[in-house]
Amino acid sequence: MSFKGYLVDDTEEDAVYARLLSSKEGRGLSLEYLNVSEATALTNTLFNSNSDIVLLDFRLDENPAMISPEQAYKGSGLAQLLRDKAMASPEKDFPIVLLSAEDKFRNFFRPDRTAHDLFDVAYGKDRASTDRKLIQTQLISLCEGYQTLKSCWSGDRMSVFGVEADDLDYFSNQDITVTLHEAGAPHIAARVILKNVIERNGILINTSEALARLGIDESGRSMLEALLNKHDIAYSGIFSSGWPRWLAHRFDAFAESILQKRASNLTGNAKCQILNEKTGLSFQPAQSTWNNSSDEKFIFSCASCDRPAEIRHSLSAYDPTCPRHAQRRRICWDCIQTDKYLERCLNIDEIDIGLYDEVKRKERD
Repeated sequence: MSFKGYLVDDTEEDAVYARLLSSKEGRGLSLEYLNVSEATALTNTLFNSNSDIVLLDFRLDENPAMISPEQAYKGSGLAQLLRDKAMASPEKDFPIVLLSAEDKFRNFFRPDRTAHDLFDVAYGKDRASTDRKLIQTQLISLCEGYQTLKSCWSGDRMSVFGVEADDLDYFSNQDITVTLHEAGAPHIAARVILKNVIERNGILINTSEALARLGIDESGRSMLEALLNKHDIAYSGIFSSGWPRWLAHRFDAFAESILQKRASNLTGNAKCQILNEKTGLSFQPAQSTWNNSSDEKFIFSCASCDRPAEIRHSLSAYDPTCPRHAQRRRICWDCIQTDKYLERCLNIDEIDIGLYDEVKRKERD
């Protein structure tokens, strides 16, 4: 049975996004467009329709032909009403996704920090065309994830990670266990998992991080993914179908078994040479974003550009919400000098702010 959901927007022309993001692949997702109407009535319609997912534009208050200015509200206001109803009836909870024009996304949503926790994921409308397949996959993954959460809501909520007992120990961190246990509705648990486990490199890592730790160039992405799958390192729990990840402890053990020492102690050239000898593959070493050298000790992916980076050519990112189990973010010098990091709404941590001006003026090696 396919999933069904709704797109709420105050511009009828944008009903096209409901058709654009509907999908017949996998379990499938059918999205229907709904006009903006009085908030309470629309909330009841959405909540009582057994919807699997709801997509909202952030500004639902710009079309007086649909709703009077006195009754107008933003997407965050409607999302809050839906979340309130889910607290009373958690078995009916569903993911809420922001889908808004890039200018509204940048000018209204990003500064409104109180609205961020109301949405599971946020997309700019321009991405609905350029990243259509990816977004379709992630929307279905959200539906599946909520279904998984609701199925174990009165039982073992940690089972959503779908890992063996030995692996589960790595997830048994208070930041996760206590929050999941105390969550009053699935959307609270989903937010913790998405924001603190899926989107953060730590217990799980993404492929960009795996490439960086092994000092491999981007051209080796698919080859590395195949190798890691072969060695049973893939995470297969909640939200994995939309956000592929690797179990970090298994990855690190695999890397050390191949390299015979910690990956952080070797340069990109050295790591790729050993990998190629041991696996028979042909990985190319990454090049430093600062000096184009492969004789650097790449150990993490830049929080701005996702490329392999090294400690000596990076600064700490301001990361106030970093969970104890997660890896703190760092920004490569290239992204700092070119201001690319600003596009990701990142800031330099005060512990490194004294080096900022020096990096901005620094000549390339």
